[in-house]
Amino acid sequence: MKRIIFVTLLVALAWASAGCGAINTLTGGDQNMKTVSQLWSDVPRLDGPTPSQMDMPLPVKLLMRTVLGNLGRLNPEGEDRTTGNIDWIVFTSAKTPDDVRNFYTPDRMAASGWDRTEKSTCLSGSEQGMAQIGVFCVFTKHQGSTQAQLVIIAAQDDSTRQTNVFFLRLETTATPVANNAPTAVAQEQPTRGASTVLNGPAPYGIDKRPMPGGLNLDQLLPKQVGPYTRVRLELSTNRSVQPSSIEMDGASVYATYRAGADEIFVELGVSSSAESAQEALRVAAGDAAGGEFPTDPRFGSLGTEPSYLKVINADSAFFAWTRGGYYFSADAKGGETALDVFMQAFPY
Repeated sequence: MKRIIFVTLLVALAWASAGCGAINTLTGGDQNMKTVSQLWSDVPRLDGPTPSQMDMPLPVKLLMRTVLGNLGRLNPEGEDRTTGNIDWIVFTSAKTPDDVRNFYTPDRMAASGWDRTEKSTCLSGSEQGMAQIGVFCVFTKHQGSTQAQLVIIAAQDDSTRQTNVFFLRLETTATPVANNAPTAVAQEQPTRGASTVLNGPAPYGIDKRPMPGGLNLDQLLPKQVGPYTRVRLELSTNRSVQPSSIEMDGASVYATYRAGADEIFVELGVSSSAESAQEALRVAAGDAAGGEFPTDPRFGSLGTEPSYLKVINADSAFFAWTRGGYYFSADAKGGETALDVFMQAFPY
C-alpha cells in the first residue's frame, strides 16, 4: 500500500488544481522530478515518437508539484511520509491524444506486466477541467515488495499540432518492520484520527446531528436540502458518469444544488476510517485555506469528532467536515449567506 495514493491523489487533484488556485497550494519543488534518458522497458512505446528536450509545461508541473507536496503526509501511520521522487521523460509525436489513449489499453499494459484493470484508466483532461491536457492515464504495478506507478500525459501543441507525451514514474519498495519495532500510539498524534472530543460547539451544530450511514446517495446527498434542489450527480474521476451509489475508499461523488441563482457544489467521500476522512479535510485546507489549517476553533478543528474547516472569501464560502469516515464539503459561490441556508438544512 506504500505510496498508493500517488495515483488516487493525482486524479483527485487534477480537477481542483486546474481551477481552484493550485499555485497557492504548491509545496516542495522541482528537485523531486528528474528526467531519464530512455523509456522504461516495461512501458510499451508508440510508433514514431521522438525524444524531446522540452521542459515540463506549467500545467503539468503544477499538478505534479501539488501531488509531490501531499504525498508523504497522506501515507498512513507507520509508513514513510517523506516526499517521493518522480522520474520522467517526454516524447513528441504526430499522433493525437486520443491515439495515445487508444494505444495504452488495459490489455496492452497487462501484457507488459502492469496490473490488469477491467476499464480504461485514461481520462480526458477537458472532462476533468484541464483544457491544456488532452489525456492522462494512470497505471500501477506490483512485483514482490516493489510498487511502480505510472502516469502518461498527452498534450497537443496548438501551434505545431504535435503531441507531447509525458511519462512520469514513481517506484517504491516496502520497508520491512522489525518484530520489536515500536508502533505509533494514538496519543502521540492528537491531530490524526477522531480520538478527541470536540471542545465547544461546532459550526452549524453538526456535532448534534445524526451520524450518516450506508452508501445510498439519495440518503447521504438528499434530493432536497431546504430550498436547494439537487440538479446533478457526478463521479469525481469521470464527470460524465452519474453514479447510483458510492464506494467505500473509492472515488468521491460531486453533487450540485440550486435554489434560484444560488448554487452549492458538494463533495462526498466515504472512507473506512475517520483518519482517512480527516486526511481529505487536510488536503482541502491546502486548496481552500492556502495550506494552513486554521487554529481558530470558529474556523477549523482537526483530530476531533466532528472535524471541520470553514473558509470565507469575498465571493465564496466553503465548509468541509467529517463525521466518522464520511467527508463532506460545500462550496457556495453566492457567499456565506447561501452557505448558511444550505448548511442549516443539511441532515448530517
